Amino acid sequence: MSSSRLGLRLAVCLLNISEARRKYIVENVAKAALLKKNGQKHPEVSVLNVFSDQGYNRSVITIAASVAELGNSVLAACLEAFQSIDMEVQEGIHPCLGAVDLIPIYPLSGVGVEE
Repeated sequence: MSSSRLGLRLAVCLLNISEARRKYIVENVAKAALLKKNGQKHPEVSVLNVFSDQGYNRSVITIAASVAELGNSVLAACLEAFQSIDMEVQEGIHPCLGAVDLIPIYPLSGVGVEE
């Protein structure tokens, strides 16, 4: 049975952060996306993939969640990235704008691009 037939409204974010060489920072950013404010795992949020490129010193964290929870999850991950990544010492061959470079969000099920 498809998720749309179950009434689930899902979206995914491919969060791009300016860190790949310090694995613990990337892991902490991904973990922040999964946790509620009280520190417990959020049941409607999953980190599907983490891709890190050492040369670029950049990682993409794929976060999937219900539409209602994706914003809070991405915001928590961004806050962790901002607090953990020092752009004064960041080096890599990929140009970057900041600790978080790109926050694309794509609809998966039960939601349109407009929303």
